[in-house]
Amino acid sequence: MMFITLQEAKAQLRVDTDTDADDSDIELKIHAASGAVRNYLKSSADLYFDEAGVVIPAAIPDEVKVATQIMLGHLYKDRDEDSSGAFAQGFLPRPVTALLYPLRTPALA
Repeated sequence: MMFITLQEAKAQLRVDTDTDADDSDIELKIHAASGAVRNYLKSSADLYFDEAGVVIPAAIPDEVKVATQIMLGHLYKDRDEDSSGAFAQGFLPRPVTALLYPLRTPALA
């Protein structure tokens, strides 16, 4: 499940598109970033998948794509930790949540 393509990810990361040396690592991080975004959106993310659970690229809002790119950037740059202090443990970076919050189905108490 990926909200962005490998080519979009490489452009975001400023990685040479003519080489595939980091492709498997980048694809793994795309899946992780997409999963984090999907988990944050909860059931709202269901709109972006067909009955078989496959992503519908045309259904993905730009906010979801950009949030995934930002999350990918953090995973790629800070591979071991959040050295920049961009987000608290257990939370996504603020720019990611700022983009996604209006799309999210709120949790009920």
